[in-house]
Amino acid sequence: MHSSAKVFAGFVNWLLSLCLVSEEKLLEILEEFDGVQGVIENNLYISAYEEIARYLAHLRSFEEMIFFIESNSEILSELPGEQYYFVEAVVDAYSAGGQNVARLIDASPKRYREYLIKRFG
Repeated sequence: MHSSAKVFAGFVNWLLSLCLVSEEKLLEILEEFDGVQGVIENNLYISAYEEIARYLAHLRSFEEMIFFIESNSEILSELPGEQYYFVEAVVDAYSAGGQNVARLIDASPKRYREYLIKRFG
């Protein structure tokens, strides 16, 4: 069983290693939670995943995010009860921008698709 703290810390380090976000920007994104440590100490994982997702969705093109979600499906579903909200926030950001998100939903981890279709379909 994966712990929320371990998976979240690994997720953040993974994003940093991909250079998708800088440490400074990550601190800014998570400032309201008192950074990564605050997220962990206060169990604010869902909100933190959502904030990071919104940032990435505004930074990257729709096509880039489709590729990112599809390519990293396994990593994005280690803890589905929390990481689902990362994917949902990405889909929501593009949906709010008027994009047809069907391809993004199709690229999402299989276990999330039913819920995403209900919400955005």
